[in-house]
Amino acid sequence: MAAETSMNGAGAQSSENLTFAEQLQKKHERKHAESHNPTLEEVVDEEDKLHPPPSSVAANPIPADGAEETQLSEKAKGKQKMEETPEPPVSDRKASQAQALDTKSEELFPALGSGPKPRNAGAVPAAWGSKKPASVASKANGVNGSGTGSRTSTPASSVLSPMSNSQPRIVTMPGRHRETVNFAPSQLMSRNQLKKPIPDVLRDINKRSKATIEMKHAKEGGIAFEATGPSVDVVQQVLKEIAKQVGAKQNLKLPIPASTRPHIIGRQGTTVTNIIQKSGAHVQVPKAEEGARTLDEDDDMTIDVIIEGDPIAVAIARREIEAIVKDRTGTMNTRLREIPAELYPFLAGPRNSHIEPFTQGGDVQVKVPPFHSWSRQGPPKIDEQTQAMAFAPHPTSHIQLSGDRDAVQRAKAEIERRARTLRQQLATRQLPIDRSRHQFILGDHDSHHDLLEQTGCYVILPPDEDDTEMVTLVGPQDRLAQGEANVVDLAMSMQQSLIDIAKLHNNAPQGAQAHARALTNYLKQREAVRQLEETYGSRIVLPSTADGHTNWEVFSRDGPTGYRAKSDITNIINAHPPSRFRHIEMDPFYHQHLHENYRDMLRLDHGVHLVLPEEEEEPQVVLVYEGEPQPGVPFEVSRQRPTQSDATRFEEALRQAQHIINGLSAGQNPIETRPIEVPSKFHDRVHRHVRQEQRGLPDGVLPLQFVTSSNRSRGTILRGPNDRLDDFVESIRAFIEAEKRDELERGHITSFEFPKKHANFLIGKRGENINKLREEFDVDIQVNEGKVDIKGPPNKAEKAKSRILAMSKKLDDEATHVLKINPQYHREMIGARGSQVNRLQERYGVRVQFPRSATNGHDDDGSVVNGSEAGGHRNARSNQAPDEVIIRGPKKGADQAKEELESLLKYTVENSHSATVSVAQSQLPSLIGARGREMENIRQTTGAKVDVPGSRDGASPSGRVELKVKGTKKQVEDAKVLLQQRAKIFDESTSRVIDVDKKHHRTIIGAGGSNLRRMIIEAGGPQNEREQNRVIRVPKSDSNDTAIRLEGNKAVVEKIVAEIQKIVSERDGQVTDIVEVAPEKHRYLIGPGGQTRRKLESELGVGIEIPRATVQGAARSQIKLSGPADKLPAAKDHIANLFKEAEGEAIQVPRPLHHAIADNGRFFVRLRNNHQVTVDHGGQQPPAKSSSKATSRSANNSSLPLITDEDDGTGEPGWELVEPSGGVDSGEDQGTIPWILHGSAENAAKARSLIEDVLKSAQTSSYTGYLYLPDPSTYRLVIGTGGATINSIRRETGCKITVPGAQGKGEAIEIIGDREGVEKARDLIKECVQGRS
Repeated sequence: MAAETSMNGAGAQSSENLTFAEQLQKKHERKHAESHNPTLEEVVDEEDKLHPPPSSVAANPIPADGAEETQLSEKAKGKQKMEETPEPPVSDRKASQAQALDTKSEELFPALGSGPKPRNAGAVPAAWGSKKPASVASKANGVNGSGTGSRTSTPASSVLSPMSNSQPRIVTMPGRHRETVNFAPSQLMSRNQLKKPIPDVLRDINKRSKATIEMKHAKEGGIAFEATGPSVDVVQQVLKEIAKQVGAKQNLKLPIPASTRPHIIGRQGTTVTNIIQKSGAHVQVPKAEEGARTLDEDDDMTIDVIIEGDPIAVAIARREIEAIVKDRTGTMNTRLREIPAELYPFLAGPRNSHIEPFTQGGDVQVKVPPFHSWSRQGPPKIDEQTQAMAFAPHPTSHIQLSGDRDAVQRAKAEIERRARTLRQQLATRQLPIDRSRHQFILGDHDSHHDLLEQTGCYVILPPDEDDTEMVTLVGPQDRLAQGEANVVDLAMSMQQSLIDIAKLHNNAPQGAQAHARALTNYLKQREAVRQLEETYGSRIVLPSTADGHTNWEVFSRDGPTGYRAKSDITNIINAHPPSRFRHIEMDPFYHQHLHENYRDMLRLDHGVHLVLPEEEEEPQVVLVYEGEPQPGVPFEVSRQRPTQSDATRFEEALRQAQHIINGLSAGQNPIETRPIEVPSKFHDRVHRHVRQEQRGLPDGVLPLQFVTSSNRSRGTILRGPNDRLDDFVESIRAFIEAEKRDELERGHITSFEFPKKHANFLIGKRGENINKLREEFDVDIQVNEGKVDIKGPPNKAEKAKSRILAMSKKLDDEATHVLKINPQYHREMIGARGSQVNRLQERYGVRVQFPRSATNGHDDDGSVVNGSEAGGHRNARSNQAPDEVIIRGPKKGADQAKEELESLLKYTVENSHSATVSVAQSQLPSLIGARGREMENIRQTTGAKVDVPGSRDGASPSGRVELKVKGTKKQVEDAKVLLQQRAKIFDESTSRVIDVDKKHHRTIIGAGGSNLRRMIIEAGGPQNEREQNRVIRVPKSDSNDTAIRLEGNKAVVEKIVAEIQKIVSERDGQVTDIVEVAPEKHRYLIGPGGQTRRKLESELGVGIEIPRATVQGAARSQIKLSGPADKLPAAKDHIANLFKEAEGEAIQVPRPLHHAIADNGRFFVRLRNNHQVTVDHGGQQPPAKSSSKATSRSANNSSLPLITDEDDGTGEPGWELVEPSGGVDSGEDQGTIPWILHGSAENAAKARSLIEDVLKSAQTSSYTGYLYLPDPSTYRLVIGTGGATINSIRRETGCKITVPGAQGKGEAIEIIGDREGVEKARDLIKECVQGRS
């Protein structure tokens, strides 16, 4: 390179006249070119490692050619060997050194280009790196240094460091430092702008500075300033001063992420002020715009920082700002806001298969929101110009990318490219499908993934608030038909049935709809709906609260299953009438307190379950009576319809529960709300603040509630008694302001030493302890090799530090106990998922450490032995023996834990007896039972624990497996005997399948299964009904299967088979005959509930088939008999004689006495039940009931006498007595009515005698009294529980007494008997009513 002319007036040394040192250097270079021999000078001196020489950036700057520059020690002064630089020659070295720092370099000064440029440069692209920089190694000239930077950004080194790749290496002489900066003509002031010529400026600076500065010409008309001085600070200060005096003012617009704005400014502007002081430039950070989005920001949002000043000042300020940005944006978060949500499933792929390639390296995370329904826009339309679907971006739901900046940018570009392609490929199709079946299209699991994988299509459902039934199918045009077929198959795969809850309780006091919603909410909270779905394999769709209907929709795979599910649901609903429920209006403020403090108490003490509303502001609370819980018995929803006495019990329990709940709000000030603006990022912190501020409130003072509503229009509110709201609102606002200030100091790090031996306890089990500290103090805490780093605001960090140091001090008093415990007991002592050891650790504040071998192969216990290790791979403990258990913690707690662990060991040893029982693998299902019921019965009966081998544990070649029994010696023996008995029964069991014609199945089963039970018991089978059901299984009546399956003891099965074959043989040899019986007499042959017919079939040994009432013609009177030929004649004669006897006797009863004797039909019931005799009247109509004078009084609107009225001399108040009429009076209804008796001659004679006795008594005792009670509700007192009171009065007086119903207002109690008995009955009734009222 040609020599540059010196312009400082001092005279430049000729390049041709070499000094002795330069000639010696040239000689060394030639020698080095031939062969290189290492010298002492090339070895770094130890002093240089401790005291490195000054440099422009860091302790070891990396030159452009990539070779590390060797720094020399004091011992090597004058002896250093110059490194070989083939070009340029040594004579040009000084000239080339003048170009060491090129101000035209785009890397060094991105805003200072080479060549003429306008002074106000345009906006430059973002220059922050994709990786977070390493910590700054050293500081030069008060400016943070850094390592190597990206070539697309400003280097992190000092602005005065050599950067040009074409420049030779600069060798810094000990005690001297040299730097050069280049200026383009556009970066210098014009002559008329300079206060004095540049040489004069240089001369003035050289006079007052310890450094010497020279000006030289640079490439392309630029000027280079080279400064040499004793230190870095002096040299750089000189260069900054020359730039300030001769450099033109630069204006740089630097874009940065909006999220880094607070960190650029710093707390109260401290950071930006420091940047201005260090650089000398003016830095302007734009203010946050009014209403600008502060929530949900991503790194794509940028703001422009304006930097003004001379070239060096601008470059320094820019580097400082970019260093902060790098530290805050090493990773990137962004949202793809322009991609329509309809494309999300296709971009993600089936089961996110298209996303996995982006995330495999771990550098980027991609979150694609699920999309099943439109919320704010409807199905897309076809663009008339492009004929493609015009998909619109979703307003709020976007794809999120986070991770390494470069990886995020690449993923973003690829996803956007795929989205553009999909826009052109996808089409839509509308499918009309009933709304109730929409749920089966997407399903609960992977239906939508399967649909996308099989057809390449995706289905979008209409929103809930939309009434349309149209679903939209999206996919490639050529695959829509296949997708439509799959969607229709999914939608129609279930059978539907409806259950209207409101109709089953349409008389509910609070309204049928309100009761139905309360019942639905209760069953859902008690998980009864989920249990029903699991039991029947069905899907139950409940009505939403907003809907008017109350229908339950039951979807099942087949009809019988749906019927059983519907029947069970109906039983549950009938078992929960309105009398079980009570509705209470309660301000939502109290709901949380009810749930936390009253729910369990109400259930345990009163048997009442508390149902809180699902809606946030719904005030109604529902109480449901369940009954007192039984200890050890899991809750099961009632299916039994309650009785009247049950309703009384419900009422009392619900009344007491309501009284307790109402007491919560008694004496409280009115509940009000106050709106308060809280940014969403502070919601969690405000929640913690509210909880902490209200700790230790006095009894009876309820804590205020900070409520973040899902309804954006409501925002955030503070709710509670109005006397405390205003002060607390101010407290929250002050807290938020403090948090905002703390946000500016989030980068502050407090470090201190912490004993490594206590690190595990500080971290806690799975990070539990350290996470609590992070949450409590709102800081980030890291523990690393005996050091704790707390990152966060200084005041919070100091509080966290104090807590951690106090913990360390407490742990210094730690005691350690080592217990020798046989490894065979470890698993039992640890407990399921570490339950027992975790309890010890929490109770005594210690750490119980079992050896690794205790949990190898048992994942459920893994949490125990690593109580203080937060995740990570668990290495074996080489210093812990397999039989050692270590307890560490405070001495007192460690001693107590040791004592309890020793007691636990003693108990475990006593209960560790074991035995094995061999059973057939095929017997395991029957031993376990449905949901493990049989195995649980064995455990409860014997107290032993039975381990059943899993499905992965293979059976022996003989098909047998080993059951392991554990417990005390007696428990093990009892369980072993029981299991061996069952195994023996199973081993001796056999199974048979016999084919029997369907026409014989009904006979084999018998009425209600009576024949099956009889055959099993007679054959020596089990008495238990559940076990009997396993012995014989007959196909259902609606099945075409004819095979009857038998399983059980061989001898029992053979006997049952023989009996069935006998029945079939007899049935095949049966004959039929007809016997004529008048249709009106069929009911006598059937009897109550078919009782007479079954009795005759059993006695006669034949089957009797009676035609239905719908049969017409001659067949209506034909009774069909079927059975053995030798038994039919006798059966036929018996039935004929039965009805011949029944033609029977007739008794003439006076018509006026008919009703008195019949006693409202009760007398006929007694004859039928006690004597098997029925009564009819030969077609005559019974006489009408006569209305007495007393009854007519109630028919008028005249007032009734009261039982408390005074006697007026005409008779007892409220009482009327009708004199006897001699049996048959002269009323209008005279004559007699026949009572025809049907039954056997013997029974008819008994009935006749009874009727005559009653008739005689009625003729002589015809006094009738009418007693009026003003309050019909007192009739229940006369009747008594189960009729006990009225029956006692009847027995004592011998009278017939008829009491009207509770609704019979104005009707009288009728008493019939002799005068003395009637009056005595009257007095007893009055005493009963007056004594209980």
